[in-house]
Amino acid sequence: MGHKELGSIVFLAMLGVSLAQDVPGPRPFPGGQLGNRPALVENRGQDQLGSFTIQLDPPGPERLFRLESEDGLRERMRQEKRANPQMERILFPEDVVLTKVPYDPQWRASNWQPIERVVEPAYLVHSRLLYQQLNFERYGWDLGPITPIVSAGSFFADVFLTPYNLAKDPFRRFDSNAGWSLPGDPVPLMVYPIGVSSTGTIAEAAVIFALIACFP
Repeated sequence: MGHKELGSIVFLAMLGVSLAQDVPGPRPFPGGQLGNRPALVENRGQDQLGSFTIQLDPPGPERLFRLESEDGLRERMRQEKRANPQMERILFPEDVVLTKVPYDPQWRASNWQPIERVVEPAYLVHSRLLYQQLNFERYGWDLGPITPIVSAGSFFADVFLTPYNLAKDPFRRFDSNAGWSLPGDPVPLMVYPIGVSSTGTIAEAAVIFALIACFP
């Protein structure tokens, strides 16, 4: 056997020993098999605080949605500390007392000045518009040469139906633009009915008969 063969054998032997040292051996899991049992891990550092428990199971609804007060949380932590004496000592900060003066409900009324805030509403309240022409005045419709004729006819029809419009809703004195489209919105040309009202019909008939009686 020559020097080259002997050197190769020594190199392969040293390489095998190095690989065997690098591969870690099987480590037993301290808590046993992964399942419903928590794993117990030991802390062996310089600042050894003992063993602690790692919860391996996902928390259930009773833990996720648990509602408890500050005192209840502290009491639960104390009970867990008593069940596991190896845990670190639990220290809670002292509660800061803001004041020992009892609450006086009249203090706010006598010390806080009233604050006024003006809020502009998103609608406008106005008097009733008995002669409003929605298509021409509000939405800007133009029918060409016949626009003045249609507008005048609508106006005289509203004048003739003034008693009806006043009496069909006698207790309403104001109106607002709530529910209407804004001026200039693309609203189609529509015919707005006057509606059916018994009080308006009686008032209109009474005015007609009164005019006939006055001007036979």
